[in-house]
Amino acid sequence: MFCEIIFYEFIFYEFIFYEIIVCEIIFYEVIFYDIIFYDIFYEIIFCEVIFYMIIFYEVLFYMIIFYEVIFYKVIFYKVIFYKVIFCEIIFCEIIFYTIIFYEIIFCEIIFCEIIFCEIIFYEVMFYEIMFYEVIFYEVIFYEIIFCEIIFYEVIFYEIIFYEIIFNEVIFYEVIFCETIFYEIIFYEVIFYEVIFYKVIFYEVIFYKVIFCEIIFCEIIFYTVIFYEIIFCEIIFYEVIFYEVIFCEIIFYEVIFCEIIFYEVIFYEIIFYEVIFYEVIFYDIIFYDIIFCEIIFYEIIFFEVIFFEVMFYEIMFYEVIFCEVVFYEVIFYEVIFCEVIFCEIIFYDVIFCEVIFYKIIFCEVIF
Repeated sequence: MFCEIIFYEFIFYEFIFYEIIVCEIIFYEVIFYDIIFYDIFYEIIFCEVIFYMIIFYEVLFYMIIFYEVIFYKVIFYKVIFYKVIFCEIIFCEIIFYTIIFYEIIFCEIIFCEIIFCEIIFYEVMFYEIMFYEVIFYEVIFYEIIFCEIIFYEVIFYEIIFYEIIFNEVIFYEVIFCETIFYEIIFYEVIFYEVIFYKVIFYEVIFYKVIFCEIIFCEIIFYTVIFYEIIFCEIIFYEVIFYEVIFCEIIFYEVIFCEIIFYEVIFYEIIFYEVIFYEVIFYDIIFYDIIFCEIIFYEIIFFEVIFFEVMFYEIMFYEVIFCEVVFYEVIFYEVIFCEVIFCEIIFYDVIFCEVIFYKIIFCEVIF
């Protein structure tokens, strides 16, 4: 159970995306219902959310379903990371505070051939987040690659994981309170029955990642496969949101209940020279949002209604994990390549002043 986790002071600063292509994006019959973030996110419910037969092949989602997803007393069962690689990842000063979603619907969204490269987060914070009873079923990823992603100065404050179980990996009443991840490096590391506490990872490898029968407090991943997915050299620079309409998109008290992704495909999605500068989320409400057969291709967002949204100087640099514990987790040959975020800010959306600061993932491979 994730208990009392809050997103507070969420900031994006100098958020740059470069050469990202969104083409023919479709969400189909995705429903989030009965999601409750109740103070400490106790009674947060992802109910009847189903992922079914999700496949990434050259970044492809097909027939994705969420069903009865709940984060409460979360359990990971038989989670396997194989040939996954994290290289030079750092987290420092990440904060989230009071985020709420209610009744969001995505319908027939397709992504294919997505590339991320050189993404930066700067000054990110997490604060009091909670998940309750989530389930995943038959999710597949194929050909995913992350390379050179960096996080720097990420801060977790008052994050509580309560009664979390990862199939022999157990987080019980784990509290990250005013915790700082500083100068932690993943380099050539393999997770197999491993526990990390105040650890540095340098060249960590994740390869042929398979999630099989993973449960998050009745959360289930069944036949999930990550294989050779590549996010390489993606940059957002000068992105504008202006009067964008997503075929009757509404956000209102977003609850993830009975969420269904069906035949979701990523195909040739490109963001080119996208920039979030001084974007601010303040008291943003998602009400009855539906993405139905939405296609993004060379899309510009300007004034979409993000009441005072600001992205400015977002970077991932020098990712640090401090006081981290892993048990029987395997990562092998996972690649993050040159993704950067810098100084991204969300404020009162219910993202309230969240900050990403110099966070970088570098040379991580799935």
